[in-house]
Amino acid sequence: MLNRVISKANLILKNAPQRLTVESAETVEKLCTSIENLNDFINMEMDRIAEDVRLSHGDKSRARREVLEKAGRKLEVLKDRSNYSTMAQELDAGISQDDDKDDEPLLKFMREREIRDRLFGMTEAQIISHFGESLFDGKNQLLLEAILNSPPGFEMLSEPNLRRLRKIRVKRVFKKIEAKPEQRRSVNASIMEIFNFAKKELDRLRKAELPGSTTGT
Repeated sequence: MLNRVISKANLILKNAPQRLTVESAETVEKLCTSIENLNDFINMEMDRIAEDVRLSHGDKSRARREVLEKAGRKLEVLKDRSNYSTMAQELDAGISQDDDKDDEPLLKFMREREIRDRLFGMTEAQIISHFGESLFDGKNQLLLEAILNSPPGFEMLSEPNLRRLRKIRVKRVFKKIEAKPEQRRSVNASIMEIFNFAKKELDRLRKAELPGSTTGT
């Protein structure tokens, strides 16, 4: 139910041009993982409610609302326990920049497409068998980007493995991509944007379960 939040979080973290310490990069990675775990909790509870034949329509709506309220409290606890003050201090202090430059966008796109063409027809098991070690230890960055940038509907790996690759990319982004001072200062705001969007999404879903609500889920 939080797929929109997860997509937004991945997009923000992918595009956040900032190099952090390993500790801060791990903090950001844990945020994505925690939101994914929260989503799993909600989906599991919603499935349980849907399958409970003892509950009336109204009972199920109330039960779903309670789950979303509980998820909201879990989100607040996660936010309170996250050490973003330390991260903000690191950003303001200024992290040394990396001299590496990204490939020219068109060249990068063509390289990734060539890789996808070569992998076309291979099963997930075959891809992992041939490239899993270098892929999941983060050494084969071009292959990683080619797989993650596959067009929607043509994903080459299952969602659990794509999740693992996104986390690997997050670490690389926050360790290697150079950033301007004003961009460093904006990273903490981007993290808070993820929390705020998650809260709004939970509120929207909860209100949709109120009696008489016409809001879609």
